[in-house]
Amino acid sequence: MTEIANNKKVTSAGQRPTWAEINLDALAHNFGIVRNQVGAGVKVMGVVKANAYGHGSVECARRLAREGADWFGVATPEEGIELRAAGIEQPILCLSGVWSGQELACIQHRLVPLIYRLETLESLDRAAGAARVVADVHLKIDTGMGRLGVRFDELDDFVSALSRFKNIRIDGLMTHFAAADEHSCESLTNKQVNRFESAVALFRERGFTPEHLHLSNSAGVFDQPSARGTMVRPGGVLYGLWRDVLDPTHQHHEPFKPVMSLRSQISLLKWVPPGETLGYGCTFEASRRTLVATLPIGYHDGYMRGLSNRGRVIVRGSYASVIGRVSMDLTLIDVTNVAGVAVGDVVTLMGPDGELAVAAEDVAKIAGTISYELTCGISSRVPRVYQSEKSST
Repeated sequence: MTEIANNKKVTSAGQRPTWAEINLDALAHNFGIVRNQVGAGVKVMGVVKANAYGHGSVECARRLAREGADWFGVATPEEGIELRAAGIEQPILCLSGVWSGQELACIQHRLVPLIYRLETLESLDRAAGAARVVADVHLKIDTGMGRLGVRFDELDDFVSALSRFKNIRIDGLMTHFAAADEHSCESLTNKQVNRFESAVALFRERGFTPEHLHLSNSAGVFDQPSARGTMVRPGGVLYGLWRDVLDPTHQHHEPFKPVMSLRSQISLLKWVPPGETLGYGCTFEASRRTLVATLPIGYHDGYMRGLSNRGRVIVRGSYASVIGRVSMDLTLIDVTNVAGVAVGDVVTLMGPDGELAVAAEDVAKIAGTISYELTCGISSRVPRVYQSEKSST
């Protein structure tokens, strides 16, 4: 385990001093907020797709399982198989569906595919029949998002065709809100809820009894309390990412806690005279004698090029500016005003640090994106260091 002491990071021999700290206690705290929000009568699916939004799907799923997550949501069967290999036993829904040739793997690893095409049902039905099992699936209804799903106004023929699949059980129905947190889109959200309710009624009229009905993502959990169905699918809020996905005026009883912190260390210090330019393209020119620190982190690590000359970090309890263009492996910062700065000092590029913080949402805004893309983009070259007062295994 990597430790920080006296503003220095103690690393294993040969390890580059750039890392992401993952606070599993903060993850548990955020899950508790969701659980309290929806109440005991609604199941919670912890969405851990995309490597748990960059935080590490296995460790996050293990902790969420201990906290009482009922289901897990992944994007692909490959992600689900990774969780099964790590010992996760809860039901797992593959939110992006299943591709041709993956049907048997879903059956073998007890993964629930999301279905929106009859052709997929046909191949899954054959695979389930050959394995002598009944395969559970969740059907997705496109009520207005426009990505995946059977269109709400084309359901009649689709439902009529389901009777020929003898090895399939419709275990759940779902849809996905396009803008549950946007009050300007409230009309669309209301239409989505109504369309989904009509779809559920149609399935029941045709003799289907899906157990799980789910609409709400993170935004829906907090902004659409009447549309929780029997299960909700929080994602970003579990990782403390909320200010760019939830209504900022919404008051929570407890604040979400950021789960990821991104840190590096100063590898070089040098003084440059006024008028000297730094980095690719000469985009920064020193206006004074400037103390420049080099950090071993760049855009291949996920520290976005859009932060060039715009980002800020924390060093020794002070903010410092990113100067010059962020390059593939290195970033420069201005530490002229940081008292006592030294090679080896820890630098926080994202997350809390003493009395200060660099919020993921703020970093993402500077880079012209959202916090989800920022954390998902922290590459595998950056080791995740898991922190918890409790063991996560």
